[in-house]
Amino acid sequence: MKKTTMRIVCMLSIVAWMSLLGGVGFAADKNISIGTGAMSGTYYPLGVAMAKMWTGAKIGVNVAAEATGGSVENARHIKGKTMEIGFVESLIAEWAYQGQEMFKDNKVTNIRGLISLYPNTIQTVVKADSGIKSYADLKGKKVSCGIQGSSSVLAMKIVLETYGIPFGDIKPQYLAYGPAMELLKDGQVDAVLVDAGAPTSSIIDIVSQHKVKILSIDRANIDKIVQKYPYFSKATVIPKGTYSGINEDIVTTGSLATLCVAAEMPDDLVYQITKALIEKKADVAKVHEKGKTIDLKTAVNGFSIPLHPGALKYYKEKGVVK
Repeated sequence: MKKTTMRIVCMLSIVAWMSLLGGVGFAADKNISIGTGAMSGTYYPLGVAMAKMWTGAKIGVNVAAEATGGSVENARHIKGKTMEIGFVESLIAEWAYQGQEMFKDNKVTNIRGLISLYPNTIQTVVKADSGIKSYADLKGKKVSCGIQGSSSVLAMKIVLETYGIPFGDIKPQYLAYGPAMELLKDGQVDAVLVDAGAPTSSIIDIVSQHKVKILSIDRANIDKIVQKYPYFSKATVIPKGTYSGINEDIVTTGSLATLCVAAEMPDDLVYQITKALIEKKADVAKVHEKGKTIDLKTAVNGFSIPLHPGALKYYKEKGVVK
């Protein structure tokens, strides 16, 4: 047999062997991405922990956590099919699905609910000697409100509204949490809003170096927020001692943090992703303490958008949804 013919036979044999391997379960895992938030927030490290768990769960996926601008950007990634999973606050998910507010001309019809997590608590940090004791004192101040177009900016607008302060009466600075805290340390901004689960790394960092205060929201103002925006939580208390040097309870609110997925994701894959997240939550919690908030009992709270059929199947099996 000629060498050329032998080469062709060998190549065909290799192709056939690889096809056989693929047919018996050796196909490559699917690569998917989860949109998180700024690295100095809660979404990113929690997303990294989840990605590690899913990848190691042997459910046919390799998951990568991507730093993003947060809820609004993640919803847009889901629409554009550039990310399969994303952290999206419940209020933002509602607006995306309905085509309201910043999604008025960019409706996200393919966003679906996966699981509800915890309130993204509104934490506004000021220097202890700043003289700022309330949100009412922010008028005329330089306030970092998060990345422009993010849900953090919206949260600040909503809180100020209840104090009768138009957003235009502050000097908004559009920065991620980490860079904003550096400016607060140097006195270049007066306040920094961190819209994340407590404790969060950017606040842990600044309390280790400076005396600060975290503003509480008056309970009456929280009632106004919840009445107008029912996707926000009732008064939530961050206990004193959560952050070093903060020796008083912080009363606040926040929109529920949720995970959303693209409607196009296969039902069986979303079922396995949901199942793994619930049943391997201890693995997530080992890496980030917010993994402890993964709870079957509250998994569907706060959703006004449809749940993905794959997630819904799991919740029905567990009796969470009838």
